[in-house]
Amino acid sequence: MSIASSLLLGDEVLNDGTCLNSFLAATCICQPATPTTPPRRGVLAAIGNTPLIKLEHLSAFTGCTILAKCEHLNPGGSVKDRAALYMIEQGERAGELQPGSTIYEGTGGNTGVGLAMVAAAKGYGAVLAMPASIAQEKIDAMQTFGAQVLLTPSVPFTSPEHYFHRAREGAAADPKGYWCNQFDNMENYNSHYTGTAPELWAQSQKTVTGFVVACGTGGTLAGITGYLKEQDRNIQCYLADPHGSALFDYVSHRDDDGTKDEEGGSRCKQEHVGGETVTFIPRDTGNSVTEGIGIGRVTKNFAASYADIDGAFKIEDKDAIEMAYFLKEKEGVYVGPSAALNVVAAVKLAQKMGKGNTIVTVLCDGGARYKSKLYTKSWLETKGFVLMGSKERNRLQWLGRDE
Repeated sequence: MSIASSLLLGDEVLNDGTCLNSFLAATCICQPATPTTPPRRGVLAAIGNTPLIKLEHLSAFTGCTILAKCEHLNPGGSVKDRAALYMIEQGERAGELQPGSTIYEGTGGNTGVGLAMVAAAKGYGAVLAMPASIAQEKIDAMQTFGAQVLLTPSVPFTSPEHYFHRAREGAAADPKGYWCNQFDNMENYNSHYTGTAPELWAQSQKTVTGFVVACGTGGTLAGITGYLKEQDRNIQCYLADPHGSALFDYVSHRDDDGTKDEEGGSRCKQEHVGGETVTFIPRDTGNSVTEGIGIGRVTKNFAASYADIDGAFKIEDKDAIEMAYFLKEKEGVYVGPSAALNVVAAVKLAQKMGKGNTIVTVLCDGGARYKSKLYTKSWLETKGFVLMGSKERNRLQWLGRDE
């Protein structure tokens, strides 16, 4: 029997007597993840245990091993499937979700798709509020699963028309409504602390020395950071942030309690919004074509591992866009702009830490949801971006050699 046949049959020992795990360790960087959650039925069983891949060209360029967790391969197409499942199951355990219930959430798109999918699989309704500027492909995906989509204007968080408040108020007015509140629901954090992080740690054979990812709700960054720091306090955990966000400055210019800038002035402002006290951080100037990342307030998820974040990178849109095209052309990886931004940040962290390190990041969603935007050159031109030629882009000199 061939090795391929043995693998297909799921044998623990190969035909030559070699242990399966030993064979995999010798032939690829990443062993299969050990499942950390109990078996589930149907499509929900496919959430998590995603592959961890080595980005060969970028590893060679930096002299480090750059690994990417393929969260775009979850059945709903993004890392947010994990949080969606955990939040819904927490609602079930608490008795807040019953047959006939409707799930409400404010979303930048991917959480909405994940919730719509899980709701369909479990028989719940879903009402999802989101900015009208979000890619049409995400709206279509939610509606395909039977969700109702409420499009809202792009307004400040303090406005009652903000998608966050529209979802919360909708749930409050519905006797069978359940508001997930992904920003402050710690099941978001837990989905990564107990799932994504142990998976990538095992898959990397416990070799990770650096981790970097962007932040939307804070769940992925905080959950993975919290777990990795428990394995080894020396692992460097970094935030990647686009323009228009507040978190880069909040992380980079903090004192011991994280509330003051380098001149000693307060960086935060607390306001009462919707009956809750919200801590706002001043955003930087500019904006970004990325979706679902970059925020201007401190969420409970982000705060959970804030003290453990070692630093931050500000990533330019133009670099994220070029990286998205590089990844599909040279690595065969087709991802969205925030995933590409994460990879740029992984290169920066590799350059900062030096050769020989193992850096891991997250491919949070796939490129198909951005075909009408990121992968349409006429749309890029309306935003002022002109792509490099493939030869120039693939030389990678635009990434620089030093931090």
